Amino acid sequence: MSDLRDSSGSRRRRPRWPLPSAGMLAVTFSLVSFHPAHAATPPTCTRESHGSGDTITCNRGVPAGQVVEGTAGDDTFIINGAVAGTVRALGGDDTIVINGRAGGDGGRGGNGYLGGDRSGGRDGGAPGGAHGKDGKNGADAPGAAPASRSAQPTPRSGGSAGRGGTGGFGAAGVTSTGVIDAGPGDNTIRITGGRGGSGGRGGDGGPGSPNPADSRGGNGGNGGDGGAGNLGRIYAGDGHNEITVVGGDSGAGGTGGTGGQGTPTSRSGTGGSGGNGGGGIRAANGRGGDGNGPTGTIINDGSGFISIRGGNGGSGGQGGSGGSGSPAALSSRDDDQEGSGGTGGTGGTGGVASTGNIVAKSETRIDLTDGTGGAGGTGGTGGTGRGIGSTAGMPGLRGMNAIGATPGVGGNGGDGGHIGVADARRDD
Repeated sequence: MSDLRDSSGSRRRRPRWPLPSAGMLAVTFSLVSFHPAHAATPPTCTRESHGSGDTITCNRGVPAGQVVEGTAGDDTFIINGAVAGTVRALGGDDTIVINGRAGGDGGRGGNGYLGGDRSGGRDGGAPGGAHGKDGKNGADAPGAAPASRSAQPTPRSGGSAGRGGTGGFGAAGVTSTGVIDAGPGDNTIRITGGRGGSGGRGGDGGPGSPNPADSRGGNGGNGGDGGAGNLGRIYAGDGHNEITVVGGDSGAGGTGGTGGQGTPTSRSGTGGSGGNGGGGIRAANGRGGDGNGPTGTIINDGSGFISIRGGNGGSGGQGGSGGSGSPAALSSRDDDQEGSGGTGGTGGTGGVASTGNIVAKSETRIDLTDGTGGAGGTGGTGGTGRGIGSTAGMPGLRGMNAIGATPGVGGNGGDGGHIGVADARRDD
């Protein structure tokens, strides 16, 4: 009779999944006896004999429908990429290491000017995808023609910047169609979901305009969620087995862009907000990858331990700094306060240890740990005051901590800017 226990030896108040019957296990593992020689190695994998067994390396995962098979000796499998097919280790004391692919990082948002196009950074794309490209910068807006060659052109007006691209999602270590059959022997299995990509930095705002919103820095992009460790089936065998499954960490939110610089007649722009530590393109925020996801099943018919941990939530991005005032700022401006720092992004939630099935005998120690929530991002620094009548911008607010078993530490508010030099002299 199987018994699910935690590391202290006490029974956990969790749903129990009955141990498959002896007949069922016999069917599962007796398949090994029909494969005395290993199957052909997939073209994306390499195999090297080390005397007691083989080292099989697959740097593009194991696609659905393909089988990677070991020998009767002590084999080592190193698989970078998702296992959607089957890994069959056969006999011996085998080591199986699987690393899911990380999501691509988001591209930087384009800098803003009112005189031309600007765009947000490209998203990091699908799990394991390439990094996103940077957004297109806005074109400089030409000022009015000067009255003479010695005169300076009229200052151009600013434009809000593009948002940073979102990070791509991490891929699962073992997908819902994947099977890990470690076979007899004392086996070690280590599986990690892919890390979510980081959000891109927001673009910088163009030089100030009468409307401060027109020169705001772009918001940072959200980080991508981490991938699940296991969504498929893991059969560890009847030996003394060590099974470790970890969800992928979510990517960090992107930093907010800097507000546009002030002009003699207009204040500077506010910094962009930091991106959140998860959610990617799908949601406002998200969480780290589950260790053993909802379709995942782990069966250990022997002794040893099963350690499962959810991925950590991503940290919120830092808020962008407010733009600095112009040294030639005039006291006749409508608004003397320079741009405020942007708000820090909210941290992502930690992933859940297991939402799937775990079947083990009483000789197996089981440790389940949820992921740690991400820290809130630090607020951006307020813009520095310069010139006559130019006062410091307000510091940005810190980002909120994530909701998780262990919350992250919130960021601090940014520092305020300094009073304008001319004002400081006047106050003396």
